[in-house]
Amino acid sequence: MDKKPSFHHDFRVTQFSFEQAIEKIRESDARFSPAAYDFIRRCLDHSIQRLGRKDEKAPSHVKGKELLDGFRHLALQEFGPMAKTVLNEWGIQNCSQVGDIVFQLVQYGILGKSDTDRPDDFQEIWTFTEAFESPFQPKIMVLRRRSPQRKISPHPKASRNRKSRSSSKLKKA
Repeated sequence: MDKKPSFHHDFRVTQFSFEQAIEKIRESDARFSPAAYDFIRRCLDHSIQRLGRKDEKAPSHVKGKELLDGFRHLALQEFGPMAKTVLNEWGIQNCSQVGDIVFQLVQYGILGKSDTDRPDDFQEIWTFTEAFESPFQPKIMVLRRRSPQRKISPHPKASRNRKSRSSSKLKKA
């Protein structure tokens, strides 16, 4: 059986509560705000639900890419065009940093992992600009230009009226 990288909630009793784990992590690494850790935990729940793996009896495994997809989806859903700004404010600026948070939570027993899970699973599969700005950029419409050889001639009746007016002026003179 092929083992794919996966993450899940660690349902065993840990020595730290979620809040205590965040405090401990931030004592040695304050790059990310507490809100960032909470958001990653919610992203895992969101990913499990989106993948249809919500089963309370057994831990649900989520691959790194699946977690990143859930992260992007939830950020866009909750923050819309402000997603990148909010995430940056929390200290999250790229996919690798999402992985950093995940592995910090694993280290403190908040999340579990398989033997094949690696931080490399969170390498840039998309940039934050692609994920959080591009969906809100206006779409550029390409207009077709008329070919320069095509000449637009005046309406046939208009040219007849001009001819008849000029000929009637000549007759009067």
